[in-house]
Amino acid sequence: MTNRNVFWAIWILGLLPVALAITIWATGVGLPQGHTNRGVLLEPIQPLQQWGGDAEAHTGHWTLLLVPGNACTQDCDAELEDLRRVHDALGRESTRVRVMPHSAPELEAGVWVVDPLGNLVLQYPLSFKGKALLGDMRRLLKASRLG
Repeated sequence: MTNRNVFWAIWILGLLPVALAITIWATGVGLPQGHTNRGVLLEPIQPLQQWGGDAEAHTGHWTLLLVPGNACTQDCDAELEDLRRVHDALGRESTRVRVMPHSAPELEAGVWVVDPLGNLVLQYPLSFKGKALLGDMRRLLKASRLG
């Protein structure tokens, strides 16, 4: 092989991954379509003013909001206790998270995750599984430096 052929072979080998990456990015072929969150990711997120939250209570830390159905009964206390268990299971990261009940007509019943800027991020039904919520919260807290 001549020096010229070696030169072009090195260039082609170097540009091949770049061309492949551009093709995948442009066409979307080969990109995973799944998601890892178990709650319903809100797109677009709802800012504080839109869902009627209190700026003092819901900014500066992550918040797990429990919005009960019609009336808060013994089931509500049990769901709140389940949220507190998820909070405690976060370990040293639990200082970044608050758990509170909230009654807002703008929100449907369920568990809502509020980011430190006051935006609604995730929603879970009232029949949420603690393990799923815990996994999502760990992932959020690991990825975010806010709160």
